[in-house]
Amino acid sequence: MTRSNSQKRPWLGALLSFFLPGLGHVYIREWLRSAMWFAFMVSAVLLFVPLPETATTASGSMSAAFDAAMEATQGLSWQEMLPIWVVRLFSAVDAYWLALQSDPEQEEGEQCPHCGKPVDEELDFCQWCTTPLPEREGPNGPTEGNVISR
Repeated sequence: MTRSNSQKRPWLGALLSFFLPGLGHVYIREWLRSAMWFAFMVSAVLLFVPLPETATTASGSMSAAFDAAMEATQGLSWQEMLPIWVVRLFSAVDAYWLALQSDPEQEEGEQCPHCGKPVDEELDFCQWCTTPLPEREGPNGPTEGNVISR
């Protein structure tokens, strides 16, 4: 069962992004923003969390690197953790805002029955997916009298 953006829960996207920046953006299918927020989080950790000497030496195993990273974050003050919390907070706000913005039920105007995006009132087709709009078939719409055949 797939959900369109209109059925997404903005609060869930924000909650997921707060726990792991970028995860809420994956939930609302914003792939590039997801990668961007994850990169911001990794950058904040690498730039602002002081690494212990054991993390910089070549340990060889993934578990040793994970243990060193956990050891590095145990005794940090709130000033050292502030950049990480800021990235987490802004990622959650961005995911919430994007989920609200992509809700087609709140958009005004007519929408395409095929793709769901808003259509221009002056056109008789959807400018996004080129589907003819059935309620607009008139003098410019496809009729038997003006069909070009070769």
